[in-house]
Amino acid sequence: MSRVAGIVASRGASLRRRGHGRRALAGLELVTGLAGVAGGLLLVAAPEGSLLRADPGVLAGGPFSDWRVPGVLLASLVGGGFLLAGAWQWRGGWHARELSLVVGAGLIGFETAELAWLGFQPLEAVFALVGVTVIGLAWRMDRT
Repeated sequence: MSRVAGIVASRGASLRRRGHGRRALAGLELVTGLAGVAGGLLLVAAPEGSLLRADPGVLAGGPFSDWRVPGVLLASLVGGGFLLAGAWQWRGGWHARELSLVVGAGLIGFETAELAWLGFQPLEAVFALVGVTVIGLAWRMDRT
């Protein structure tokens, strides 16, 4: 194999790997977005939290009297933001990497606010870890 052919083959393999990383990031964002929309809509549909077995007692002393507003925030900010970022990432859109960094940081911020308002819930840790993972995957990508 000539030197040029080796460079071209190596470049092609590198591009395929980057495409897989972008698709994995987009997939994670889309699944997270769907979970956010579904969870948020379930909280809006049953503001007492019964559909998700969310204890209304944890809202006492906080800014919300029931789960309706947190559900709207979850569905729109987390769900909508991640669906947008995932679709944009899947398409390889302009500044998709940066959008992924923003939604990952936004999810960490959302979970931090939730921790402050509601106290520790195991799902907060899971989704904060998703935010960290999104940031890590996006950080490794090439800038577009």
